[in-house]
This record gives sequence, structure tokens and C-alpha cells, in this order.
Amino acid sequence: MFFSIIIPMYNVERYVGKCLESLLSQSMEDFEIIAVDDGSTDNTLQTVKDTAQGDTRVKVFSKENGGQSTARNYGLRQSSGDYVIFIDSDDFVLYEDFLATIRTEIEKTRADVVMYRYHKYFENRSPQLEKCGYSFAAVQSVTDVAQLIPVLAAEDAYYGSAWTKAVRRSLLIDNNIEFDENLRCEDIDWSYRIIEKAQKISCVDREFLAYRQREGSVTHQGSLRNAEDFLSTVEIYKRRYESPDLPLDKELVEGLLATLAKYYSNLLINYGRIKGKDRKKLRKRLKSLSPLLEYSSSSRPRTVRKFYRLFGFNLTVIAIGLLDKIRG
Repeated sequence: MFFSIIIPMYNVERYVGKCLESLLSQSMEDFEIIAVDDGSTDNTLQTVKDTAQGDTRVKVFSKENGGQSTARNYGLRQSSGDYVIFIDSDDFVLYEDFLATIRTEIEKTRADVVMYRYHKYFENRSPQLEKCGYSFAAVQSVTDVAQLIPVLAAEDAYYGSAWTKAVRRSLLIDNNIEFDENLRCEDIDWSYRIIEKAQKISCVDREFLAYRQREGSVTHQGSLRNAEDFLSTVEIYKRRYESPDLPLDKELVEGLLATLAKYYSNLLINYGRIKGKDRKKLRKRLKSLSPLLEYSSSSRPRTVRKFYRLFGFNLTVIAIGLLDKIRG
């Protein structure tokens, strides 16, 4: 088995059928789908069974509700493929050659991880697909991780999402890399752990995935809990990557710190979305992380750094908040 595709599901009867159809129509057939129902209360399970129509590549599991990370980890333990792909149940694959292309890239480069791009998908808007905002053009011949990550950071092309990567399953199993079930920004932590262990990472410069934008999803909720988890993760990795004793290539560490500078800019956006007294709980910690901006290598955090130097924390948050509202 070459690919194990893990789909965590919770109350997605409206979307999961399209997700499965896009996978079952792939030109390459050497894969299994591990569909993990995380205690749904709607017809998600029946929708999966109806869509699969007895296709033995689709393996369905049910568990008590515990959150997306628990479902992903459960699915990983059931998997048997050489490489693992995580896809969220409301997203779908755009092209039938997705798996075939990723397999060809793996066989060509022997990469531990293959990254690919995505389109944002808006169900009730025309056009429905929004052009991807970044490119892998600058790294098409680069697979060495220490060289790759700094370039991705500088090109604003580093994304810590789990669903834009195919990962060698043995890398995950041998290094005990699972999703932190206590975090809501678990992808960031998971991706950093993978990068630290990978020997080769390759990037395919195509948008294979439709990333559905819908209200109420975890990604779009501006809650205190989300912001606290995000902030804690950035704090942990700032300490780690600034440690002089870290046994990682210096060039790689510089690139990773540059990705944290971008995350800090995103944190300021999240902070601006939180209302009322909850903001005060984060203010001091957020201000203490501002030195991360000195590692900026791409345009957004560099712009934030310039503004921060001139006007300080409060006006920077106000300015970023206004831009956030304008963009939608």
C-alpha cells in the first residue's frame, strides 16, 4: 500500500461525500482511505457508506467525540501505507492525477515529505476558487531541508498545515510524531516536529486541494482558547529555536525563526479579533514575543516590524485590525 489517506469526520454529512468522490476518482489506485468518525450526531457515517458503495479501499472507523487531533491519531494507528496524507472532511481534491503526481515526485526525489499547494474554495461565491497566494517556483530543485525552509520563509510559502503534505509513515511512527490532542493549533506543532526529523522535503508547485471556507469551522473562530494555544505554541518554539544547544543546522534554525516571525504577525491579527476583557490576558505575553519580528524574512512580517518600531504595540494592532476587516 503506497498511500494512507486519513479523513477525520464530525457532523459533515453535507461535505464528506464530495471529499470521498474526489479521492475515489484518482487515476492511481494504490491507496486506502481511513475515514474516522469522531462521534458525529448527523448522517455522516451513512453518507460515507453510500458514497463508498462497498469499495474496499474505504475503511470506516467510529470513536467517541474527542476532537480532530484524536481522530487523526486514531486513523494513523490504523494505517498501513508507505506515506500518509491527511485531508479534512469538508475539503476535496481538484484533480484526478493528484496521487499519481505525488507518487512520481516521491520516487524521483526519495523525499520524506512532499508539500503541495491549495485553492481557497467558497461555495456561495463566484468564482468559487481563489488563486493560491504563494508559489514553490523558487524551490523546485531543492530538497535539502536546511536549504529549503529559509527560502520558503522568505517567499512567504511556508505553511504548517497538515493537509498540504504527504509524509513518510515511518518518519511519524519511528519518531512518535502525533498531533497534540490538547491543542487547537496542532498542525503548527506537528509540522515543526516533522521538519526537524525529515532529511528531504520536496515541493510540487500545483494547487491540488480545495480548502473550503465556511463559518463556524475551527480555523475561523476567533476565540480566547484558540489564541492562547497559538501563542503558547509560538512561545515554546521561540525558546527552542533560540537555544544555543539545539542540535539543528544553523541555516535551518534561521529559517524556522523566520516562520515564527510570520506566525507572530498572524497572532496580532487573532488578538485584534478577540473582544472585551479576554484581550488583557494575552497582551503582556504577546508584547514579550515582539523580538520575533527581528527574524522576519518575508514582506508581511517585515512590514509589521517597521510599523511596530515606529508606532509600538497598540497602534500596530489597530492598523492590522483595520486591514483584517478590509480584507474580509
